[in-house]
Amino acid sequence: MMGSEKTPLAINDPPYNLKVGNANTKSLSKIDLKSYLEFSRQWVSNAIAIMAPDAHFYVWIGADYKDQFQPLPDFMILMRDFPQLRPRNLITMRNQRGYGTQKNWMWVRQELLYYTKGDPGFSVVYTDIPKVVKGYYKKVNGELTENIERSRSDTIRPGNVWFDIQQVFYRMEENVSGCCAQKPMKAIERIISTSSREGELVVDFFSHSGTTLIAGERLGRRVYTFDIDPIFAEITIRRLENYRITGKTGWQWYSPFPEIAETTD
Repeated sequence: MMGSEKTPLAINDPPYNLKVGNANTKSLSKIDLKSYLEFSRQWVSNAIAIMAPDAHFYVWIGADYKDQFQPLPDFMILMRDFPQLRPRNLITMRNQRGYGTQKNWMWVRQELLYYTKGDPGFSVVYTDIPKVVKGYYKKVNGELTENIERSRSDTIRPGNVWFDIQQVFYRMEENVSGCCAQKPMKAIERIISTSSREGELVVDFFSHSGTTLIAGERLGRRVYTFDIDPIFAEITIRRLENYRITGKTGWQWYSPFPEIAETTD
């Protein structure tokens, strides 16, 4: 797929080795942990091979608390076998909805691992959250000031807990039916904006709903993406075509396959 090209940014959202809807499916199945880690080792090795000498590497990953929190800790330990990649951060994105409300603390988080290869640049971005917390006084030119006065922006920078991004659900325009692990456009655009420049190449090994492709289209990046599942590959193609025609980033609750009549529940 890459030819001789190298990418400065790889964003990946692999299967989390969880049962989808408490059921195994042919496309998204739960396999034994050893097999999952070998699958992970192979695709991470492929990603490193197509990354530029200075590049960013992001991986969304999950944790199944019903199965000893795998594969998150196991994947993090596996990544120690790749000295080319240096761990930079563990980002948590807060979901507005969750599960486990009756007999557990509600699970409202998604984890994002951030690594770098070499020494790539990083462009600071700001959220749209107003900076309102005062404090951290210090003297500047002999005069006491507080952090809002000294700041370059009236909004806060995103830290490694992203609580300002809306989880995708069926009422949102960007929703794509059938893509239960769809990542918010705002999250992917934040990654692309901080870790690449306009015109550069972004690669996503697991297209799923095609969010990275749409985000690249909106931000002026070239994107190579693909998916082993032909249904997700087709969804990605149709989503880009629909965006170019209508300017909409998804279908809300409508199906991306309108030619298929619903004959069952």
